[in-house]
Amino acid sequence: MRLFIAAQFPEEVLRDLNDRAAHLKTRLPAASWVRPEAQHLTFAFLGEQPEALVEKIAQPLSDACGAIAKFGARLSGCGFFPNPRRARVGWVGLDPETQFEQVAHAVREVVKTNGVVLDGGVFKPHLTLMRMRDAWPPASIDLFTRSLRDYESAPFFVSEVTLFSSQLHPKGAVHTPLQTFPLSS
Repeated sequence: MRLFIAAQFPEEVLRDLNDRAAHLKTRLPAASWVRPEAQHLTFAFLGEQPEALVEKIAQPLSDACGAIAKFGARLSGCGFFPNPRRARVGWVGLDPETQFEQVAHAVREVVKTNGVVLDGGVFKPHLTLMRMRDAWPPASIDLFTRSLRDYESAPFFVSEVTLFSSQLHPKGAVHTPLQTFPLSS
């Protein structure tokens, strides 16, 4: 089964962001925009794994998440991966980055200890808004940046981490929550 571990965001926070993004879509070149129900922050993408791994990592994930206090956060700012000149992914950032990095480190240590090989990329807290197949002209990159660089969502709490399965379908992946791991109060 295809697995990943992520944080979800409150519906009202995503609605506000996606309403703002909807005004941009018609003014920007073609991109594959992430559906609101698929928007999340991935701490670790495990890829294809045996079903037995779910049970194997459940208690260690519970322990690791339980050692981290829940925290207040906001969606904030924007950017591109790998960079604006070679943009392939447009994203909105998360604040406070250090708290999200702490959770990612704990989650990644658990899965690596249990034999999962991760991609090795540097974790950057973000919510992916869209993916671009073709390069955008500089004016479009600038429009996206100007429209979202000062964006700040309403505050919300991050109080749990979820292990998901992901099934690929022609109209996009379907993510199914398998288990939730609360952060401490």
